[in-house]
Formats: sequence, C-alpha cells, structure tokens
Amino acid sequence: MILINKKYNETSKVTQYLYDSLFYETAHSQKKVGFFEFDYKSDEFLVKGFITKPLRLSKKKYPVIIYNRGGTGNYGKISAEDFPFFYKWYQEGFIVVASNYRFVNERGPFDQFGGSDINDVISLFKYLKVFDFIDLENVFMIGVSRGGMMTYKLTKYLSVNAAAVIGGVTNLKTLIQNRPVFLNGWNDAEKEEDNYKGLRNILKDFDIHKEQYIEDRSAVRWANKINTPIYILHSRQDGFVSVNHAIEMAGELEKANKEYQLKVYNEKSHSLPFQYFDSHEEISDWFKKHMK
Repeated sequence: MILINKKYNETSKVTQYLYDSLFYETAHSQKKVGFFEFDYKSDEFLVKGFITKPLRLSKKKYPVIIYNRGGTGNYGKISAEDFPFFYKWYQEGFIVVASNYRFVNERGPFDQFGGSDINDVISLFKYLKVFDFIDLENVFMIGVSRGGMMTYKLTKYLSVNAAAVIGGVTNLKTLIQNRPVFLNGWNDAEKEEDNYKGLRNILKDFDIHKEQYIEDRSAVRWANKINTPIYILHSRQDGFVSVNHAIEMAGELEKANKEYQLKVYNEKSHSLPFQYFDSHEEISDWFKKHMK
C-alpha cells in the first residue's frame, strides 16, 4: 500500500485545485480504503498500475472504472496525491484502476501520446481478472485531456459499459496547431526526464506518415466506429484543449447516430474538479444508467 504522508499544504498547486483541504484530509485519514501500486506486463514493458480497494475484502464484487490520466511523459503521472480522486469514486461504489503508461521516468521524453502506450491500458483491462472482487460485467472508463483521446481510441478495442471524457483531445491537427510543443517538444525543464522530444522527433518518419499519425489520434475522423456510450464534458473557457474538440466530436457522434451526452461548462477549467463542478455527479449518473 502506498502511504500518503503529505499534509494538504505540502501538496502541489494542482492537487489543491482538484480537492479542498477537508476532503483531502478525510480521504487520507480514513482507515477502510487503501491506495495500492502494482506491476503488470504490457508488451515487453513492466508498467506501474494503481488501484483503490478496501483494506478488508468480502465476497462483494465492485464495478470498476479504468482511469486514463492526462499529461505527457512524466508530466501528470499518477502519484499518491491522486488518491482522493480514486477515493471519491469508491464512495460511489466503484473500484478505480489506472496505468501510468510505459513512457515515464527515463522514457518520459519519448511519450508516443496515444501510440504504443494504448497497449498499456489494453493490458490493464486484461489484468482486471486477477482481482476477484471486481465485477467484470460492469467496466467503465474515464479519460482526462490526453486520457480522453486514449479513451476514444480504446473504445475500438475494449468493451466497456460506458465512458466519460473530460477536456479531451479529439483532433490532433487542431491541438498541434494551437500548442506546437506537442509537435516540437521542449527542453527547458529542470530535470531532463521532464523534457519532451515532441511527436515529430519520436514517431518514425513523422513527416512521411504525418496524416496517418494524426488520423489515428483524432476521434472526430472515426466517430462512426465508436459504439461505447460517451459522456463528453468540457469547459467553454478551457485554456489547454479548446471546447471545439468537444463540440466537433459531439457533432460527429450525432451524425453517426451514436449514444452520447455533451455538457459544456462556462467557468474556466480544464479538468473540471468535483470541488467546483458537478462533473462527478453527472458521470456517476451516466455510469449507473449503464450498469448491468
């Protein structure tokens, strides 16, 4: 079990935006639920997975949420500070599992951003059978930002009851036009492993196969292939991923006659944390609607 020793005022600004001090301390002071790290195999890599589960297990089986994190490389990787998010879902009756993907630590600068790292979530999905307290008939998925892009893509390979995407990328061409650092990378981080090479310098023969790489990471181009019910949540004032990603995606799902729901918030945010938004309640209702 991962022990969480940081007090609220010692956590990052991101964590303090995501959770208020009362909920953070409540999550970390309770003695019934733990935050665990485990290793699992994905292709030739040993990948870090995370799970929140009761310290004392009974014969009860829990529905599970696969959480696809955002960020690039080491930026946004899962740590003990993410536990309150996992715990909040446990309060709703869900177990949460997540992958840190293969591109972390020294491999962080080479993150393929929805390339071979997709296999890490597919492998995690297969690994769920190890946990006999998980109800494999009720598997759901949440993706935030980059994790939203991965969630869309994963619906082509995995059968889940329903999914939710918060601030998700749906059009890579638009993203790299607005934020060229994803294409060209950066090298000004204090630690070398926190730098990023950029997709142009990571993906093989990028300039030759550019359109295929973009197509593969742009769900708006293949919305007709998505058969998972999707709830799309986005802020109109999202400064990282434009709300147009959500609106365009909803339009394509509508044209393809797919089951989806769209909610656009007016307040400025990217991750729509539950201490400021009703995103948690909205997603919870969506998932429970699709429970078997």
